[in-house]
Amino acid sequence: MRAVMQNVAANLRAFVVAGHITTEQAVKWVTDLTYLQVQGVLECFELQLNGRSYGLRYTVRSDGSIQQNTASGGLDVYGLPARTTVQLYAHLRDDTPQRVYDELARRGWGTNGKRIDAPESEHRSFSSEGYGLTRAKLGTWP
Repeated sequence: MRAVMQNVAANLRAFVVAGHITTEQAVKWVTDLTYLQVQGVLECFELQLNGRSYGLRYTVRSDGSIQQNTASGGLDVYGLPARTTVQLYAHLRDDTPQRVYDELARRGWGTNGKRIDAPESEHRSFSSEGYGLTRAKLGTWP
C-alpha cells in the first residue's frame, strides 16, 4: 500500500513544484489518505481542480485485480492556469466506522464533498502486492 502511495506522492509533488499546492498540503494529504487505506475504508479519492471542473480520480482496489504498475507522471500540471485551485475529496465505504469520521474531524476534514461528475479518460494503474490504484483524468483539461 505504501509503495502505491509513492506514485500518488509523486503526482502531488508535481502540483507542489507547479505552485498549485503547498508541500505541507501534499504531505498531509498523503498521510490522511494512507490512514484511510490502512483503515480499509477508502473507495476512491479525487484531486479536484478549480472547484469540480476537472481533476483526477484514484480508485482503490485491494483484491489483486490491478496487476499493472505504470510510472507516475503523464500529467501536464505545469500547463494549468495560474491560480488553479486543488482540493482533495475522499469517498468512503458505506460501512465506515464512526471512529474514522471522528478522526477525520480531528484532522480538519469536512463532510460536504462531492464527486466530480465528468467522463473519465487516460487511465494509469499503480499496484504492489495485491493492492492497487487506478488513476483517471476527469473532465476536460485545459
